[in-house]
Amino acid sequence: SSGINAEYGGRRDAAFLRLVEGALEATPQLLLQLYIIVKHTKLDTTWYTYLSVVISFFSVVWSMTSYINEHRAASYNKASLSVVGYGLLVLIKCLMCLGRITAILLAVTISGYMVLGVLSVHWLSCLVYVAVARTHFYGGLVWNEWFFKLISSITLVLVFINIVEGKSRVRWALYHGYTALQNLAMVLYWYFNMANHPWYTNALIGLVVGSTLLGSLLSLLYYRFFHPSLTPVMHLSKIRPPLDRLKAKHLEEPREAMHVTTI
Repeated sequence: SSGINAEYGGRRDAAFLRLVEGALEATPQLLLQLYIIVKHTKLDTTWYTYLSVVISFFSVVWSMTSYINEHRAASYNKASLSVVGYGLLVLIKCLMCLGRITAILLAVTISGYMVLGVLSVHWLSCLVYVAVARTHFYGGLVWNEWFFKLISSITLVLVFINIVEGKSRVRWALYHGYTALQNLAMVLYWYFNMANHPWYTNALIGLVVGSTLLGSLLSLLYYRFFHPSLTPVMHLSKIRPPLDRLKAKHLEEPREAMHVTTI
């Protein structure tokens, strides 16, 4: 069992590195691609340019969902995602990421400094939250712990990750509520500072607001019916039978408390 645990622990760490790469590299690259397409409309944009944008977008989403899946797979006290639950989670992340990236893109076409200010305030808020949170990533290694806190705060600018054991519904709601207000502020800034309003203005506003609202509603559906903690043994993935048998045995054993991260 120690070999299996080490294997999935390594996969979880690799998934977290992909998440960090998605937040620090893939997302800025995606925004740069979109900015060039939007601002330089006279460029000869081919079909594979748009294909590259789509692939970049889904690679960012995959880095988010992959971390959640591998984190649960490597933890004995966390049930794995079901196929339906994982599919719903991918859709939620697509919608949330679409609204966030679109809002940032629209605002940055008017002023990059405004976007930098909004994201800086968001990062500082996340840094304070991570700093005061009672995390135990490296068991007493202070500098490693704080470096991990710093990376986590930067990642939280784009995507919510639960860094503290226990139920995260309240933290999730506060994070996405805060992010939704930022998205709305950036969209309104873009709208009221445009020289003229093209025909697709309302469509873009509807895209940001609609994707955020729909993502939130689907999140409520996910937490209510498809979250692994609801039926921890039944939701164990069939893709990893050796580890799942060990996890199922662990979940069935009586214990005083069970901390399930509600990601």
